[in-house]
Amino acid sequence: MTVILVLLCLAIAGRELYLAFERKRAPGAPEIADIRTQLRALKGTRDELESLRTSQGERLDRLAEDRDRDRAALTEADARIKSLITQINDRLLPDVNGRLRRQREAADEQRAAVDRLAAEVAGLRAHLVGRLDQAVAASLGADPADLVAGALTASPAARPALARRYEWLAEQHGLRVELADRDRYYLSGRSPRGLERDFVGLVAALRANGAEATERARNLLGALRDIDQGGAQIGPLLIVRTPEALVCGVLPLAELRGPDAAGLLDDLPGAARRLHRLPETRFCDVSAWPALNG
Repeated sequence: MTVILVLLCLAIAGRELYLAFERKRAPGAPEIADIRTQLRALKGTRDELESLRTSQGERLDRLAEDRDRDRAALTEADARIKSLITQINDRLLPDVNGRLRRQREAADEQRAAVDRLAAEVAGLRAHLVGRLDQAVAASLGADPADLVAGALTASPAARPALARRYEWLAEQHGLRVELADRDRYYLSGRSPRGLERDFVGLVAALRANGAEATERARNLLGALRDIDQGGAQIGPLLIVRTPEALVCGVLPLAELRGPDAAGLLDDLPGAARRLHRLPETRFCDVSAWPALNG
């Protein structure tokens, strides 16, 4: 019986303790509810963050795709630009540069032609003034000025040096160049008869000893010997260079009145044969002479 009472007491005490414990726990229920509310809010925030992260990831993926497309477009545009530059450098620029060069060359040629024309006009004007002065002097009783023909034939490369020596020799014999038209020269200042005597003496000096001839005559002969073919005429004096020989002679004045006198140097071999037919006193072959250049 005693045991039953003890167990009963213990049961009653346990019940009281449980009821007391429950009474102590009851005031904390709102806190638990608040915690649960916060947990639900945190879960919603986590879901929102997860959705935002997913959305941002998708946006970043789209941006990356757009960047890749832009990069591909830029690469393609860069390749096209490089191709255009290459085409311009390879085709257009050479063509443009060629056209510009041709235009510059044409402009230079035009300026040179204008300069030559201006020089020729100035020379013609000076020649006309000189002829008018001579006409005025002749009208006052002065002797008329004599005019003799000349010619110079050579390659374009050799012509400038030959022309200088030709004009120096003419000047030495008292002649002035009135007009030069291509291969033709018109010289004044000496009578043909006086020139004939001078040149016969020159040929005699060449035949006797080439070193005794005038320096200007030797210079002209030496320049002609240095080329393959060419010729020079000053009045009755004729010098002919062919691949085979260099000869000179003084034509009689009567031959200068012939119909072919104006083109003596048009046929160089024929002119050389004509000189070989001259009398010995009027002809000299200077092909092998070493002293022609002074």
